[in-house]
Amino acid sequence: MDVSKVTEQQEEILARHSRMVGKVLDLLEAVLPEGLQCDSAKKLIQVPLYDFRNEILQLLVYQDTKT
Repeated sequence: MDVSKVTEQQEEILARHSRMVGKVLDLLEAVLPEGLQCDSAKKLIQVPLYDFRNEILQLLVYQDTKT
């Protein structure tokens, strides 16, 4: 995604997504003891979350080009 072409809607999605990911990781830290397992779990959880964000952004780009 070209950063110079980010729309306000996409910026809002990025910001909201970042806050949501932060909350999820905070909750994960609250239930798992610190250490290698917690760090590994946090890394694994982030992958589908960011994949989903990227899919949503691509959908918005597709819709913008369609209209």
